[in-house]
Amino acid sequence: MAAYRQLLAENHVEEILADVKQNKNLSRKKELPVWLPLAECFTNGTRKAEDAVPSGLFFLDIDEKGLTEELWGKVWTENLIDECRIAYFAESAGGGTHIWAWRTPGATIEEDIQKLAARLGVSYDSHVTDLARCCFMVSEQYVRFLDPAVFEPLTEEQKASYSSQNNRIAKSAEQECSMVNAECSMNYKGIPYENIVSGLLLKLGYGDAPAEGERNMALYTMSRYMRFICDFDEQKLFSILPHWGLSDHETISTIKSAVGSTRPSDMPSIMKDVLSTLGAVAEAGQDGDDEAFVAPVDKELPGILQDLSDHAPEEFREATLMAAMPMLGTLATSVRAKYRDGKLNSPSFIVDIEAPQATGKSFVDTEYELLMDPIIKQDEVEWQKEIEYSLAKKNGEEVENPCSQIRIIEPNIGVSAFLERALYAKGKHLFTYAPEIETVLKNNKGGAWTEKNDLFRLAYDNKPWGQHRISKDSFSGKVTLYYNMVMCGTPNKCRAFFADAESGLVSRVTPVLLPDMVGAKMPKFKTWTKEEEEKVKRQCLCLMDEEGEVDLPLINQAIEEWDEGKRQEYLQTLRYSIDVLRRRAALNGFRAGIIAYLLEGRQETERAIKFAIWYAERCFHYQLMIYGNKIDALRDGTISAQVSKGNIRYLDALPKEFSKEDLVNLRLANGESGVVKTIIYRWVKEGKIVKIDTNLWQKC
Repeated sequence: MAAYRQLLAENHVEEILADVKQNKNLSRKKELPVWLPLAECFTNGTRKAEDAVPSGLFFLDIDEKGLTEELWGKVWTENLIDECRIAYFAESAGGGTHIWAWRTPGATIEEDIQKLAARLGVSYDSHVTDLARCCFMVSEQYVRFLDPAVFEPLTEEQKASYSSQNNRIAKSAEQECSMVNAECSMNYKGIPYENIVSGLLLKLGYGDAPAEGERNMALYTMSRYMRFICDFDEQKLFSILPHWGLSDHETISTIKSAVGSTRPSDMPSIMKDVLSTLGAVAEAGQDGDDEAFVAPVDKELPGILQDLSDHAPEEFREATLMAAMPMLGTLATSVRAKYRDGKLNSPSFIVDIEAPQATGKSFVDTEYELLMDPIIKQDEVEWQKEIEYSLAKKNGEEVENPCSQIRIIEPNIGVSAFLERALYAKGKHLFTYAPEIETVLKNNKGGAWTEKNDLFRLAYDNKPWGQHRISKDSFSGKVTLYYNMVMCGTPNKCRAFFADAESGLVSRVTPVLLPDMVGAKMPKFKTWTKEEEEKVKRQCLCLMDEEGEVDLPLINQAIEEWDEGKRQEYLQTLRYSIDVLRRRAALNGFRAGIIAYLLEGRQETERAIKFAIWYAERCFHYQLMIYGNKIDALRDGTISAQVSKGNIRYLDALPKEFSKEDLVNLRLANGESGVVKTIIYRWVKEGKIVKIDTNLWQKC
């Protein structure tokens, strides 16, 4: 006991714990010395379970905080120290409870843990069966009981007893693991499992391998994702996944637990992203039973949407359909529908088409001219009224303001002019097409009165907005906003526009990524004949005639079921961004369902319902792909709200000292560019790394 107290004093345990518990400085836990309660020593001098000499103890680790005093009261009043042979009872460094007790002859560690946990009525960490498992020491003020016998060496008889039990457990695990089919395929659709495991580790933030203390959770999490491409086969997962020093018995136990946990109906999006990065885009999309991941084609689309799809090359069909929504929503401006929360919604959309320069974003030009033709012609008449009024006023004539109902507005329009147009539109949607998002981005730099992000959010929600006159030339008024917008831009410009992941705009926008066209032939859109154009324009005029409130119970029900599936995915993955983004993706899908319903002759057909679900899924997919990590990082407090440190994850994944090739290989493995000169320069400039030799850097 004296040596134990000396160890606590020399390592400043009391001071560290005060910082951890009072100041929430959890990073200092790593400075605490550790116990190895399950092992007396290790035969080869290394802390490996297979080399451990059992101590004769088992370890009950209760993670739930705040139970220590209650449990100690129960142990004391019911005399469980003697009954359960408890040797150690303390509040853990993290606020949970640690209990050690002497093992029962003939019983396994798991059986002893389950028995004591049941006696106390608590849940526990089921992975504390590894003989090499350690736990942090705490100062004596947190220790309720410590039997000095734990410091005494075991007798030879005790050693033999516990070793024989350990051998039986190991043999059992070995028998379980021998069931692995040695001839099982070691790749998934041509991609080696080894590469998939590496990619998933990076995606989940573990780098090359989990740190000590994360191994069990990493194995469990990896198993839950990998099971979807391993036929939910525990033995196959055992052979594919790294064990990171865990015993075979603990590894197979963890995998079994993960495989048996609740599963979503389709492969999780994180797993699909990894497969997509490694070149299995088509295969990943076809794996699940849920057809929502496959863009509707052929005769599955309502009305005008089928015409648009038929004229687009396969790579552009998805973007063509999604870009059409704001335009068709503007045409059907007088229609409202109640969402499942009881609120009336109009068909309002913000769509952002992303692609590198010179890759075909201009396809939207033709779509815009075709679908918006009726409103373009109406605006020409209204513009003529506006021009005549302006000229008359300039000449000093007393003329009445015609309040021209111009509905297509410029990307760089000022806030006052926007308000004026919205008032004159009298409840109809305004519309903006920005072929280059940079036009909108530049306009957003003009100060508080030209900052339109708030305006875009309110317009999406169909909320009222207004301003008081701030100068004699400004416009004063208040109006409920109805607005649709299509923007196109390169990825960097789009990221700059949607830089603030906390603003709420990223969850309202429908981003669309055009496929990589590097080295590809120029895509060819089918030419519209005069008859085909007339057919489309007639449908557009019909949409303009639609008005009133419509009831969509079937679409609402389908969207609710889709949303529930995403909620369950969140509960299983606990990825915060899934829960954030699913809600408005569902709303976007519902609004797309309004358009599909109208195009189907005001019927909730299977095609209309399917299109609504498809739109929600694709919206969610791209939101999660582009903004998911940033939202998660903000939640975890690892980056600021305004600046996305996109390269930080690579820095964390690299070893303490690394070369340029290390970073290049890491980025290539993650499906990103191998050009790293700028990245290294930025890290050096920000003091994150220092150069210590030719082609060798060290993390600070």
